[in-house]
Amino acid sequence: MTIKHVIVPIDFSDVSIAAVDHGRWLADRSTSTVELVAVTTPRYANVTTAALTSLAADEDLDASFRVLETESEDIEGKLVEALLSSGDTLWCVGSHGRTALGELLFGSVSADLVRDAEVPIAVVGPHAVVRDRADVLAVAVDGTEVSESILPAAVAAAADLGLRLRLLQVGVGHVPADANDNNYLAGLSKHLPDPDHADYDTLYGEAGDQLVAYVERTDDIAMLAMATRGIPAGARLSVPSTAMRVMRHAVVPVLMLHPRVAEQQPDSHADPVHLVDLRKRVVVGIDTYEASKPAVDWAAAEAERRHAVLQVVHSWHIPVTAGSMYGYPIWPDIEAVRQAALDEVAHTAAAIVAAHPGLMVETIVAEGGATQAIAEQSEGAELVVLGRHHHGRIAKFLVGSTSESTAKHVDCPLVIVPCDEPESVAAEIAATS
Repeated sequence: MTIKHVIVPIDFSDVSIAAVDHGRWLADRSTSTVELVAVTTPRYANVTTAALTSLAADEDLDASFRVLETESEDIEGKLVEALLSSGDTLWCVGSHGRTALGELLFGSVSADLVRDAEVPIAVVGPHAVVRDRADVLAVAVDGTEVSESILPAAVAAAADLGLRLRLLQVGVGHVPADANDNNYLAGLSKHLPDPDHADYDTLYGEAGDQLVAYVERTDDIAMLAMATRGIPAGARLSVPSTAMRVMRHAVVPVLMLHPRVAEQQPDSHADPVHLVDLRKRVVVGIDTYEASKPAVDWAAAEAERRHAVLQVVHSWHIPVTAGSMYGYPIWPDIEAVRQAALDEVAHTAAAIVAAHPGLMVETIVAEGGATQAIAEQSEGAELVVLGRHHHGRIAKFLVGSTSESTAKHVDCPLVIVPCDEPESVAAEIAATS
């Protein structure tokens, strides 16, 4: 991948126009040219060319223009055709960052481009900004062949853009089984241009959340690079795409690649490398902070006593109810539901830190069942702490008991703290293997 041209597709939406600044920055860093490309019908070709000229003048951009004419409504197909015929070119595409449901309803040209082109594309999400002084291209990997497929493109892009490479190992509990969290990255860095001065870091917790937070607080990162499995929107309703979610929230553009190797691994849960977080950890599962406060307080005190990391685990799911007069399911605002979950763990973490300033607290938000999320996080942990609520028999029959279900699946000692009595400090201890 050698960058001699930067192409910015324009449909005159706010997100496509926002990508112009990023295209200019990429062109300046790589001393390449900028081209604006639009797709329209032959009838409106002249009008579209005039609009592109006006846009370049408004943006004070020295760029060439290209209008692709088509009679069909397959705009993405026309762009892919042009993309694949453009050698030595980096496409910089603006994106609304729609959720899976939003993509199903309204479509997403940027997601379709990444999925179908199978070449690296710089995707500018709705929160991305140009960091003029940043000089790092961060590359997210998780030990899988798919994630590592972005490395050659990232190395080439970093060289063309004059950026330093930084490897980021991410994922839930993703620490190599050899007990050294840097061995995997150190081995991977041997394939980089300057392995003796490799820069890498390990992020603990839920991959998407940790990547977004890391990039936001680390202001020397100009761009993030990730591979994606290219999961279609319909499948992403139940199998979330980390890359798409990171792009939706990242404050920098994301260099995305959907490699052909992804098609050879249809099981999105397959993980050829067994990774376990071997730090001293106490895991506590919560519903809400108020409802789980006795369990949270007990877990925080125990983690502090053990000099361990406290990991707060909270799960969420998409509530679908047959609420219309015709019995059709009503879909909620999925992003609002997820944001409420993030707000809940942030509130919990803030309360814990206020009471235990020296304690390291990490938050993990997972979509799906609480039992699965907690059981996964329990591997390698010293202790799991859960609250117990005295539901009536009918409620327990309907909703089940997370503490009872989790006790059958965790891989470490489990402490169950009664949460219905505010003054209770007693704990019921159960060990599982």
